[in-house]
Amino acid sequence: MALENCTLCRGTGWKLVPRTDGARGNVAVACDCGMEERATRVMERACIPKKYKECDFESFVTDLDTGAWTSEHAKSLRQAKILVQGFVRDYPALDDRGLLLMGGPGVGKTHLAIAALRDLIKRGHNCYFCEYGALLRQVQASYRPDSDATEMSILDPILTTEVLVLDDLGVIKPSDWVRDIVGYILNKRYVDGSLGLSNRRCTIITTNYFDDVDDKKEPVRDSAGRPVVVRKDSLNDRIGERTRSRLFEICRTMLIDAPDFRRFSKHQAGRARA
Repeated sequence: MALENCTLCRGTGWKLVPRTDGARGNVAVACDCGMEERATRVMERACIPKKYKECDFESFVTDLDTGAWTSEHAKSLRQAKILVQGFVRDYPALDDRGLLLMGGPGVGKTHLAIAALRDLIKRGHNCYFCEYGALLRQVQASYRPDSDATEMSILDPILTTEVLVLDDLGVIKPSDWVRDIVGYILNKRYVDGSLGLSNRRCTIITTNYFDDVDDKKEPVRDSAGRPVVVRKDSLNDRIGERTRSRLFEICRTMLIDAPDFRRFSKHQAGRARA
């Protein structure tokens, strides 16, 4: 919406500028006065949480002056940043696969995914951010008799947006229902995206779970002091074999190896690691 007190367009949204074709006179073009407000509305429609409003490629840190940060960690973060920046630069490409960003908590997966989404939004692409756990809770809530929402009304923007960020895949304890929902989302987007260039469906996914987990059992003790064997879940365990197989086809995988950024609180201003 144009600003009423704008001296260039006087609230009309259009301003007069000299013609660029050499002819005499002026031509009306869209005024920039409402651009910031329009950009804010676009970001809101994409459902990017306000806590991530500062996430961009420029603010993504690849090394820190701390003993826990090694040159290998910095290299991994630089490679991840270069990969995601390249993905945005080349989008849409002949290879229409999205990205699967794997890494422990706090290494910057969500930061990079949001940075990509923001740049693609600025270029006019239809984008949407979705936190996996929140989505499943919303769908569950829609089953209540007093709910005004329906399962499909919640899933519709997830299924139809051109570029989707699905954040924190696997965070919800797996069940047949959970696997069915995530399988449906990814398969539906895959099928619809294969219908033609006018139906692009690109998905950027972040997860704390890996394909390969340490097979060694981790001995711990319960409250009574009895030994309990705990095994780490793989991504396959969390979302199911069929859905993990689909991800190999629709996403390029990037492993990010670095310490938890959130542990270094003095460096966190203006950043959002996840």
